[in-house]
Amino acid sequence: MKTILNILIISVLNGLFTSPSSAYSGPTYADKKTKEVIEQMIEAHGSYDKWKGLKTMSFKTVMHSDALGFLRFWITEQSFDMATRRSFHDWPLIGSQLTYDGKEAWTVNWRNGNPPNHQHYVWFYYLNLPWLTQEDHVKLGKAEKISHDAFENEVYKVEMSYKKSPILGKSKNDTYTLYIDARTFLLVGYEYTVGYGPLLDTLNVPKDQKVFGPVLRVNTYTAEIDGLKFPALMTTSDTEQKQQYGDHAAYDFKFNFEFDESRMQKPANAVVDTSKDIRKK
Repeated sequence: MKTILNILIISVLNGLFTSPSSAYSGPTYADKKTKEVIEQMIEAHGSYDKWKGLKTMSFKTVMHSDALGFLRFWITEQSFDMATRRSFHDWPLIGSQLTYDGKEAWTVNWRNGNPPNHQHYVWFYYLNLPWLTQEDHVKLGKAEKISHDAFENEVYKVEMSYKKSPILGKSKNDTYTLYIDARTFLLVGYEYTVGYGPLLDTLNVPKDQKVFGPVLRVNTYTAEIDGLKFPALMTTSDTEQKQQYGDHAAYDFKFNFEFDESRMQKPANAVVDTSKDIRKK
């Protein structure tokens, strides 16, 4: 009987440490200083609880880049259900639609060269990165105070990476080097790499490279909407700021509206993106 009880106790203890319901969730911090800096950044952007309380979010975006050829502009209207991260996107200039239903992404008349599995989450990360540091599988390195030519004040530099891919279309090879203003604690910019295999193929990245980048994005203007602060103007360049890749704007933010569930219904002419985070050989 004693042996049986011991086995039962060990099994229960093992369950406490390994069952999904009790598994540790949220980021891993390098040390106490990193945790303090990240928490100050989140508070500067309006607090985690306020952001987490959002039911829905929508916004419009503009990207201008010479790399887009004749068009030179990407314009989108995007809506997200914050609890599930489901979303639908309209591209009025090129007549495309994209939907992510929480499991798969599909498109209608897709005329953007990027894989839909990747594209559905791109702007969400641009705008919500301070709070997304709190997601599962995130690793946050040591906070180092430095001077950087791209920023007026000293910044805290924090490396952000992943233990595993956080959502469809991202990769565990994705990284962000966060630059947090040492005075205001706003996220004023970041360097990032992208590791989603099909996108690397689209960009003709050499097969021996696991990521595209790093490239530098500077948040040139931060807007406050309903007590939360989001980057509204951004510019992307190489890390030395010698070549500019694009300018970005986000505007017309709206929160807590009724999510249009009809957009989760796949139309007959939809094309599902079946790509995986594995590069073609």
